[in-house]
Amino acid sequence: MKNIQRIAITTAISFLLIACFGDKNTVIGQELGDTNFVNTSFAGNKVAFSALPKNMCSYIKESKIKELYPDAKKILFDDGKTFASKNCRFLVYTSDEKFDYLSGTIFAAEDVVAEGEDWKQTWELKKKMSKSSSYVSGLGQTAIWIGKKRELSVKMDGYIITINVPGSPFKKEELAKKRDYKNIAIEIAKSTGLF
Repeated sequence: MKNIQRIAITTAISFLLIACFGDKNTVIGQELGDTNFVNTSFAGNKVAFSALPKNMCSYIKESKIKELYPDAKKILFDDGKTFASKNCRFLVYTSDEKFDYLSGTIFAAEDVVAEGEDWKQTWELKKKMSKSSSYVSGLGQTAIWIGKKRELSVKMDGYIITINVPGSPFKKEELAKKRDYKNIAIEIAKSTGLF
């Protein structure tokens, strides 16, 4: 019985901490209808979703990653065979230790919009649901950066590209480097040739 009480108390405390210090934002009471975030110069996809390979590693340039992470000792790529979707995981090793790496990903997913649903409203809500989010101009139809997740989502015609940049919110050494993850994500995105 004591174990059940401990679990309940621990769960309640965890929920409160997440609610207080998490990244979620309420959209209740917020005005909707602003479409200034839409990239009016978007001319269409450079690559169709069907043409994207399951192994998205070909879109990540090792030279660009080394440029953005000058302290990297080596870069390793996971070829995407371990996942069902079109993706790539890349590891930035900051030392010669086996498990001293920062993990990043890029993946593509079809953009499923319900009948009658407007993608602009969906993306406006997506942006407003996170306290650390901001729009990024010049990529796809629109793009959202979520700082807390180190995640850049780019809306293409019919699919979404999501890039999670390598980093760690727990390693003191990494935090001390004060990397500009948003800029890193934008530079990686631009170097893919998809936008």
